[in-house]
Amino acid sequence: MKKRIGIIGLGRCGMPAAEKYLQSGYDVLGCDRRAEAIAELKDKGGTPVENPAQTASEADTVLVMVLNDEQVIEVVTGRNGILEGVGNTSTVICMSTINRDTLQQVAHMCAERRVKFVDSPFTGGPARITAGTLTLIAAASPEALEVARPILEVVGKITVAGDKPGLGQAVKHCNQLLVTAIHAATIELITLAERSGVDPELACQVAGSGIGGNDYFRLLSRAILEDTTSPGGMGQLWKDVNIVVTSARGHNLPLLVATAASHYFNMAISQGMAEEDSARLIEVMRRMSEQTESAD
Repeated sequence: MKKRIGIIGLGRCGMPAAEKYLQSGYDVLGCDRRAEAIAELKDKGGTPVENPAQTASEADTVLVMVLNDEQVIEVVTGRNGILEGVGNTSTVICMSTINRDTLQQVAHMCAERRVKFVDSPFTGGPARITAGTLTLIAAASPEALEVARPILEVVGKITVAGDKPGLGQAVKHCNQLLVTAIHAATIELITLAERSGVDPELACQVAGSGIGGNDYFRLLSRAILEDTTSPGGMGQLWKDVNIVVTSARGHNLPLLVATAASHYFNMAISQGMAEEDSARLIEVMRRMSEQTESAD
């Protein structure tokens, strides 16, 4: 019998995941609000379904790959949500990056219905989904993780954060602190090079090959300089960096670097850039630079 899974959310990462599972021999049921995403899934060989409840009723394992807290709550616990269609053998794998409190609340509601729940946010963009090399940060009971492991390992390698849902989110928040800080530093580096009369490509080549260089810096700086796509979307990173800041407040931590990085993303969203690639964050910095230059 063909293996079957459901995917809720066919966006920047959900669609590549659906395609990867189809290529790996799975029957993929998919659900998304956007008609164009449903049409694309069908073209790739997947099976569109009307809502999360139907997805859960027809697939024992459901991956949740939506954007934010509100969407996770809606698709799991809301009207026509996953919990309306689950059975005794159901497993929910939440791969969204959300606030830890929200994740734990949803996990508790699943536990009340005897639904196995896996907290598994990930790091790595669409290209790493296709390659099957995501870093998966999993937190779940041993029983739930045993069920989820072969499914998750199709798209990446699992790092176990603990046996309690919420710990995966906590680790991911630490990761996103670093990602967004590097993002802010990268746009500042490129802008400084431009204002200094230095070739920004040369500056990025030197920085990327030195002790401070890293994969994300090299990927992001190339995307900025070549006007191509980066591993993350603007709305996604805006949401993530503000989760980091909120988490820090809960622990009475100032996190000055993360807070500074959040201001860039907040400005981008206020300027209507939520749907753009995160590499375009450089435009916020350039506008600020032009205003400063005019004042001089």
